[in-house]
Amino acid sequence: MPAPGTVAANVAQPAAGLGAGAFVVPVLTCIVAFALVIGLIFLARYGLKFMEPYLLKGRQTPNLAVVESVAVDQRRRVSVIRYGQKKGLVLTGGGNDVFMGWVEDGGAVMPAPAGQPPVLAPVAPLPGGQPAPAPVPLSDA
Repeated sequence: MPAPGTVAANVAQPAAGLGAGAFVVPVLTCIVAFALVIGLIFLARYGLKFMEPYLLKGRQTPNLAVVESVAVDQRRRVSVIRYGQKKGLVLTGGGNDVFMGWVEDGGAVMPAPAGQPPVLAPVAPLPGGQPAPAPVPLSDA
C-alpha cells in the first residue's frame, strides 16, 4: 500500500459493476422484451383469425344476412338484405334509416309493409347554393 500523500493514493478506484456491461445488458433486455411483445401481438392476431369461426358460432343467424351493399354518397348506403327466402332493400346512414321494401324475383321493389311509400332522406343542397329538389315518393307499381 502506498504511503499517504503519494500520487498513487489519490487515484480513485473504479466502482465495481459500472463497466460496459452495466449499460449493455439492460438495453439488450429491453430490446428482447420489446421484440417478444411484438411477436406475441402478431401471434394473437393470427390466433384470433383461426379461432373466429369457433367464437362466432353461437352468434350466427342463418335467416338474416346482408347480400350486397352499395354506397350512395359519403354517408348513405343502400343494402340488399336477405331474411329467410325474402330480400329487402334498406337505405342506411344520413339522418335516419329507411326500409324501402321487399324485392321481388324480377327486381321490382314492393312497397313497405306499412302501406305508405317510403320517405327518402333530404338531399344535400346543390353546388352554387341552389336548393335541392323535393323528394318524390315512389309510386305503387
